[in-house]
Amino acid sequence: MNTDMTKSTLNIVCEMKLALKKDMAAAIASGLMLFAAFMYFQPVSRLYQMTENESYVVDIATGFLFSFFAVVSYFTVKRLMEMRRFFKDAMDMSRMDFLTEVYNRRALIELLEMEFNKNMRFPDGIFCLLLFDIDNFKGINDGYGHTTGDTVLRETAKTVTATIRKTDVCGRFGGDEFGVILPYTDLKRGVLVAEKIRENVARMMFGPVRSRFSVTLSIGAVMMPADAGIDSVEKLVEQADKYLYLAKQKGRNRVASPLD
Repeated sequence: MNTDMTKSTLNIVCEMKLALKKDMAAAIASGLMLFAAFMYFQPVSRLYQMTENESYVVDIATGFLFSFFAVVSYFTVKRLMEMRRFFKDAMDMSRMDFLTEVYNRRALIELLEMEFNKNMRFPDGIFCLLLFDIDNFKGINDGYGHTTGDTVLRETAKTVTATIRKTDVCGRFGGDEFGVILPYTDLKRGVLVAEKIRENVARMMFGPVRSRFSVTLSIGAVMMPADAGIDSVEKLVEQADKYLYLAKQKGRNRVASPLD
């Protein structure tokens, strides 16, 4: 989650190319310096002198091999570390939503499947799924512009992330719809978390000074295992979506769950 989301994949690739060029130049310079030092001190010749033998050719060959081995070993290790960072950044970027800096739909579904499968292996395991969207988000885009709409999405995601635990997961399903996974949480506790999210988001203000506005959320909350015989992630999401729309039908700005 600490990846710099302002970077694009192209930026990272350009950084890697520049780093490779710098490393190549440093490798050549370092190799020449090591070779010159080896030739200056001539350790092999000194060893041969101790045995009344001299071999300048051996000094050259040994110096070259030593320099080559030392430089290649160092920069190979360094490049492996750089490539590890590069692939980590690329992997993080492929799993994160660029605008809101929370998990994207693909990553959220993968994490939900992991939690679902874990629950299936351990029948006593429970978790909650919250599915919510921003009420009248289209009206915000139409009335205040997409830039303000993007700000609403970013700040909403930031507020949700600050409200939930570090072990919980927040992701964007798409548009103004988000999902939250609450491991080891029963439905009663999940509804309390959902209410806290709704209240914290409702406190935020957006827009120009003379026409400030707040936003509200409609949230559907379900728990796994569920009484309805949910046997797949798709059905669990459908159930959460059903309660999300139930919250909208009841007037928006509320949490709906099987506890109602």
